[in-house]
Amino acid sequence: MSSSLTRVIRNLRRIGFKEYFRQLNGMGDTKYGRLVGVDRYGNKFFENTQEDEIHLRTRWVQYREWYYDVSQIEPAWHGWLGYLVDTPPNALEPEQTTVRKYPTPDVVPNGTGTRNAYVPYSTIKPRVSAWSPIVKERTV
Repeated sequence: MSSSLTRVIRNLRRIGFKEYFRQLNGMGDTKYGRLVGVDRYGNKFFENTQEDEIHLRTRWVQYREWYYDVSQIEPAWHGWLGYLVDTPPNALEPEQTTVRKYPTPDVVPNGTGTRNAYVPYSTIKPRVSAWSPIVKERTV
């Protein structure tokens, strides 16, 4: 089923005006669902299993910060959002969770457009060199 005016109005009544406008400003859509869990970064994950929701858009994340990046989601939650697994990571038994041999690094935000942007350098000798004139005094 597609996004309809009745679905949007129904979500407005369910979530209230404040959350409605926050979702419209952030996601561009309004959604209503149950809170499934919160990851260690403070992101909230929701799921809606009703028939009025668009297919494969029933799971979503509400980021903790206004400026967000996809890298701010833990890998297990990312798999749940992408429908790779049906059970959310916080509902798994300790025996079912995967333990890595190495710790996962903390999130480093994307630095594009800032001073932290990645700038590669070239190791290839340039084909053209800059001309630097040698100036000699004129003799008359």
